[in-house]
Amino acid sequence: MPFKPLNQVSDLFFAIGDAIHAAGLGVDVANYDEFDGTVRHATVLIELERTTPAVKQNDGRYVHAVTVTLHGVVGRWRKHAALEAVNLATCLERLADSNRWGFQGRFCGLPEDMRSGPSMFQRGADGYDAWAVTFRQSLAIGTDRALPEFGEAPSATAEVWQIEA
Repeated sequence: MPFKPLNQVSDLFFAIGDAIHAAGLGVDVANYDEFDGTVRHATVLIELERTTPAVKQNDGRYVHAVTVTLHGVVGRWRKHAALEAVNLATCLERLADSNRWGFQGRFCGLPEDMRSGPSMFQRGADGYDAWAVTFRQSLAIGTDRALPEFGEAPSATAEVWQIEA
């Protein structure tokens, strides 16, 4: 099976969304930053919270340690919404465990420091309950490059920040 290209941090967002759809959980997948409060049965909100520097790759590539939170949001009109939110979070936890989301291992590390608990969306104003799974995942984006010599400035590289539609 061919690996997905990893050219920017946002590629992780789309790969996680694809994996959730492919898992057949029967949930909608949305961007945390664009959540309008509407939940049908259940929605997973993908949140890329922050990045911090991690240890550079041996080939000189910068590594981003990305903190990801998957919010499992369940409509409160469902009979056991709070328990279903816990169940959804544990399904997401098992999905994320040891998952590189289709990226090659030298570009994407395994999820670390995984934890689950009630989400900030718990008992939302529009009628839903939520639990979330949070983990860190290291991404080494770009092509291999040699490390600069001590005291030498790193070579300038063109950085891509726009998402192609």
